[in-house]
Amino acid sequence: MVAAIESLQQFQELINGDKVIVVDFWATWCGPCKAISPIFEKLESQFPNLGFYKVDVDAVEDVAAEVGIKAMPTFKFFKGGEQIGSVVGADPKKLKDALDLHGESA
Repeated sequence: MVAAIESLQQFQELINGDKVIVVDFWATWCGPCKAISPIFEKLESQFPNLGFYKVDVDAVEDVAAEVGIKAMPTFKFFKGGEQIGSVVGADPKKLKDALDLHGESA
């Protein structure tokens, strides 16, 4: 199950690790977010070497602001404190392609 990030401190600890993580920035009122969420959940099992997390942009506004989220859903990839990729929008193919790319480098 994809874990929720609930604080800026938790977010900073996760992105500064050695493991590649992907974070789904979403909102409860966002229709496309709800549509792609089950797909993101299913993809987690296909990429055991990646960390899967989600951030409710309304509940954890400081994390969304820190990363500069402008649209939902946005998927961002991090490793060693650096953003290494992103996908904006609820496009399953683009998300899967980015997971394939970053999963290989993890």
